[in-house]
Amino acid sequence: EGEGRIKRITLNTMRRLLLPLLALLSCAGQSHASLRKERDQAEARAYHELRKNGQDEVGHTPEAAALRHYNLRKKKRKGLLIKREKSLAEVLFPGVTPELYKTNEEVFMMTDLVQSKKTHVPFEYYDLPVCDAPALADFRRRHRTQRKNLGARLQGVELKPAPFVLQVKKNQSCKKLCTVEIGPRKTRWMRKLVERQYRVHVTFDSLPVLMRSSQLNYAVRGYPVGFKAPPSYTGLDHDEFFLYNHLKFTINYQEDASGEGIYITGFDVHPVTLKHDDSTCPVGMTE
Repeated sequence: EGEGRIKRITLNTMRRLLLPLLALLSCAGQSHASLRKERDQAEARAYHELRKNGQDEVGHTPEAAALRHYNLRKKKRKGLLIKREKSLAEVLFPGVTPELYKTNEEVFMMTDLVQSKKTHVPFEYYDLPVCDAPALADFRRRHRTQRKNLGARLQGVELKPAPFVLQVKKNQSCKKLCTVEIGPRKTRWMRKLVERQYRVHVTFDSLPVLMRSSQLNYAVRGYPVGFKAPPSYTGLDHDEFFLYNHLKFTINYQEDASGEGIYITGFDVHPVTLKHDDSTCPVGMTE
């Protein structure tokens, strides 16, 4: 009886000590939850206010980056596990570290697959009627080894240099690369690619090329092979197919703090189709 009484007294004492502590923890948890709720509501109000004022989410401004991070956190909270906060670059390009480029250094774009969401049959970039590739032996001797992303390694895709050569911090006006004649059979095949919405993918410093529009608030990977214009656009009695024969590239970069070079931060493209008869660029094509 004595031992049982001691045990009951000990348990009662523990309850008296633990109950206030549990109450404090419960209050602290409720306080933390209310603070988090207020923070989420404030972030939501700020997000909707910026979007109401016309702020896009695809630009390179701090406000656009804040909107992207807000949407990223919302998507993560909907999952079963709440992971550690990551930057957008860490989520989109895991394991890729930035590379330092020096002024006037020659940098190649790299080709990727030509793909469509409507069909699962990809093609190589040089299956298209495009300019010839640079000499691989010369490219490998003069340039550093190009890094592959995880998807390219798993699929066994061989990344080849694209026919576009850029120099760091040097603007390039309109430049004609080559003239390609397309035969009837190739023309029919290209029409099918346009109808099936195939997109061309290239990379620059392991960054995928994006078609970006701040006005329409969208950014999508790759650029279309061409487009199909309805009779209301051309004035004809049938659909007309156009191929994109000019590409305007925009490279965004950030200066290194030490002043030794730059880091590539963005890679955008604006495809256009233009008709010209001579060997020069059309008038007004300065980008």
